[in-house]
Amino acid sequence: MLKSVVIGSKRKVEIFEHLLATVNGFDLVGFVDPDDSQNVSMLGEFMFALEIASMGDVFFVDRHVKNLPFDVICNLVKMGKHIFFDGYRNWNLGEIETLSKFKRESNVVIQIGNVLHNKPLFTAALQLVKKPRYIKLEKHCHPPETGEFAAWIHTNLYQEIDLIQRTVSSRVRSISARPMFLFGKQTDLFNIHLEFDNDAIAHITAGRAMEPGTYTLKIFQQDRLYLLNFSANELVEYRTAEQSDQLSLSADFDHPELPPELIRIDRQIMPFDTWKMELRNFGENIHNNLTPLTNLEHALEVTTTCEWAIDKVQRKYQDL
Repeated sequence: MLKSVVIGSKRKVEIFEHLLATVNGFDLVGFVDPDDSQNVSMLGEFMFALEIASMGDVFFVDRHVKNLPFDVICNLVKMGKHIFFDGYRNWNLGEIETLSKFKRESNVVIQIGNVLHNKPLFTAALQLVKKPRYIKLEKHCHPPETGEFAAWIHTNLYQEIDLIQRTVSSRVRSISARPMFLFGKQTDLFNIHLEFDNDAIAHITAGRAMEPGTYTLKIFQQDRLYLLNFSANELVEYRTAEQSDQLSLSADFDHPELPPELIRIDRQIMPFDTWKMELRNFGENIHNNLTPLTNLEHALEVTTTCEWAIDKVQRKYQDL
């Protein structure tokens, strides 16, 4: 049994306690909440890492924890501790590369869970998608506050860019990014245009100018479209009646009456407990030295794209 510790709030401990009770191999022995000042060692970050490292072999990190210094994570990894992150952390490229180096040296497992890529809606779509040529993401969200643009990208588009890049399975060749100011000085709409080495294209539009509730991903292939509606948890396939026909990007897929050349198929989403699957997978990765489904390499790829887009925007719009 692996002695397990949750780094997070007491509420998160209750959630993990319930989840780990259904998965073999983990023994939850305690938790520490860095956001509670009483739990932070006054001797510094290294001593704090030593203090919590003595508690267990495996650490589950709550995505909502704010006061968790990067050096504490690095020290835990160097001490040979396995870590499961509840979602992507907002790290820069240098930090991810450093953590990857320590991970290789210590031969530990660092797994990132609770991400969109591993949810039933997307895993169902991924079984159907073959050679996507054009991907379009539309999302309604609040505008970024002044000085918070980079954090806004991480909160609202990081996982979505991860989805797109892993779906295309090709390196990003070029990026263009531009904010639009429609109602005032805040970014009302943000557009990112991605081109990949395999000539696939992705376009992202996000902001408060989108219709409230909009959260869709459209994946176009030559003869069919897969529409993922994250708000409604729906997966719909549109295809041409004649297999030789090419799907038109201008077709009105949202209209209640489809053109006669289009066929709509409501695809079934197989329900499964993502958390249990990921925790079970985490244990297998530790015991068999396997690579997690979502890991630091994916974080590195997404962060590279995000920082590229942020740099392009902030070079021209310094006030964001």
